[in-house]
Amino acid sequence: MTRILFIHNTVMWYRIPFFRALADIYSVKYLFNHPDISKTLYGVETTPEIEGMDGVNYQIMSNHLGIAWGLIKKAWGDYDILVGGSWDSIPEIVESVYYYTVAWLRRKPIILWREDWAWEDTSLKSKLIKPLIKWMVRTSHSIVVPGSRHREYFLQLGSDPEKIFLMPNVSNHTGQKDDPEKATYLRGKMGLENKKIVMYVGRLIKRKGVQYLLQALEKIKTENVMLLILGDGECEDELKSMVKEMGLADKVIFTGNIPQQELNSYYIMSDLVVVPSITYGIGDPWVLVLNEAMYFKKPVLATDAVGAASDMIDEGKNGFIVPEKDSHALALAMDKILEDDGLRHKMGQKSCQIIEEKFQYTNMVGGFKSAVEYSRKKKI
Repeated sequence: MTRILFIHNTVMWYRIPFFRALADIYSVKYLFNHPDISKTLYGVETTPEIEGMDGVNYQIMSNHLGIAWGLIKKAWGDYDILVGGSWDSIPEIVESVYYYTVAWLRRKPIILWREDWAWEDTSLKSKLIKPLIKWMVRTSHSIVVPGSRHREYFLQLGSDPEKIFLMPNVSNHTGQKDDPEKATYLRGKMGLENKKIVMYVGRLIKRKGVQYLLQALEKIKTENVMLLILGDGECEDELKSMVKEMGLADKVIFTGNIPQQELNSYYIMSDLVVVPSITYGIGDPWVLVLNEAMYFKKPVLATDAVGAASDMIDEGKNGFIVPEKDSHALALAMDKILEDDGLRHKMGQKSCQIIEEKFQYTNMVGGFKSAVEYSRKKKI
């Protein structure tokens, strides 16, 4: 059985089925080297005993001065393939250079797993680390990416096309996709009977572009529309002030953060899910909210700053992609969907079909298996 040393920053709930599936196929040792990322991004604590990972070989690594020093020894351990590689922070760069070098010296195949795409980044950091990124791309025996925009980015960095494999991101949402009783109950509880519900789900930070969604709400012609904003973050007070100043207080509800297990009811109740992200330092690498909304048969709108958009949205069939920061285009697309009940239904059905055909854990595992097979044939 192929032995894999799998280095990843943290373990999120939606990755657990994937990690478990790989453990059934390979002899995998998972090293989660920056577990605090899950708390920083989602407020989720990573404990030594991870729910759902029982029976899986993993280790939560401690950090000192931001670096997981335990990787020094682990990189020299027994494995056939190493999976890893990150340039998101200085500590991760230091770690990646080290274990990449060790794997290279030991003639061990390396698989790079990344979600970058060609967003506009003119920062000094980006310029300084570009040579390092290109070195890691050259050194990797294969690269797994979630979508077509990500593949194009690594081609631009000089990667051999045949060593890039698509491994789509997948949401672990399950449950009944249609539940009229649950939707009716929640609508009644929130006083939203006879409303057309537009929903945003995510952190309230600059990169999410929620201010443009509010501007679009001000412009739409459709009546009886309510915008639900699910999430919290550093921009929450600013957005609430914006709602008040724009006179939208009777059209917007801030719910705060909704626990993952309760999100299903909100998706079922909604009529349209919008992802209005913008490029702010970086673009949005993927956005699993699209996966989740489409699982629940919802039409979706996203901007071209969303990494998943071009792979998940079949233009005009299950939603629309609009230019980032363009509230007018966003409003037009919202009206087109909200004013046509038949179109909304057809789009929702198409969304579900796309998820069932292309975005299952079997698709994700299949992409990884292809990368492993290729890497073993392409040893240094």
